[in-house]
Amino acid sequence: MSTNTKEILQISCSLIKMSFVKEDSSVLIILDSELSRNDVAGLVKEVETQLKNADQLSIVSSKELQKCINSSSYDAIVSIFKRSCPNPKVLLEECLRMLKPGGTLVIYESFQQEENVNLIYDERVSNLKLTGFKEKDQEFFDTRKLKDLLVNVYSDVDSVCEVVAEKPRFEIGSSVTLNFGEKKSSNIWKLDNTVDDELIDEDDLLDENDILKPEASSLRVCATTGKRKACKDCSCGLAEELSGKAAPQETQKSSCGNCYLGDAFRCASCPYLGMPAFKPGEKVVLPESQLKTN
Repeated sequence: MSTNTKEILQISCSLIKMSFVKEDSSVLIILDSELSRNDVAGLVKEVETQLKNADQLSIVSSKELQKCINSSSYDAIVSIFKRSCPNPKVLLEECLRMLKPGGTLVIYESFQQEENVNLIYDERVSNLKLTGFKEKDQEFFDTRKLKDLLVNVYSDVDSVCEVVAEKPRFEIGSSVTLNFGEKKSSNIWKLDNTVDDELIDEDDLLDENDILKPEASSLRVCATTGKRKACKDCSCGLAEELSGKAAPQETQKSSCGNCYLGDAFRCASCPYLGMPAFKPGEKVVLPESQLKTN
């Protein structure tokens, strides 16, 4: 027996404790179109050793993924590409569909003929997350031992890109009913040791003067100043009202010059509001037709 054969047998013995392949697992191996079952015979034999029945292992070509594979059928999927995967988006979508919730996906690719290897690897990881997978640490799954069985596929196993991911532990498209029942009393804020004697009656804060309704005349303000203070050339009668004197009977003058022009030019408190336009000094007389009611 050659030295290489002994090393492979030792590796095979150590693979008995692979964490993501269990006795009752259903495993799928996806091969690149350039590979055959004989190229991965060592890996196939080792995986079959972990399983209770050889029928639990399936091997398909990457071109047959969309034809005959049922959804949520496998606990683990191992994809092997001699070079880089030609269509990683389709591969990830199909693997996500075929894996059971919590299932493991392992992808092997060779980027020896590619430029910007780090950029390609970052794209693979980004596509994993966008598809719905969760990236996992390779050391946690101990896939290094599995990788060493691919010596017939890759000339330099150490240069092979390895990605390990896990499908979320729920089925894609599943739903959960939310409970909007009665709220728990423990979430309600409460005041401890509430005493009615310490509360103030809001009615006691008001006296009789606060309740009195103000007179309409006391609410009138000057249209120019906006306050209850007459302007310098007051003509609306507010100055006389504040001083307590009667308004003179002589002709009133407009302080703003717009009172004669009509309602469209008068302010809200203009004494001529509602009257027709007139000339300065002219006495406004309403025609009898406007004084009659129908």
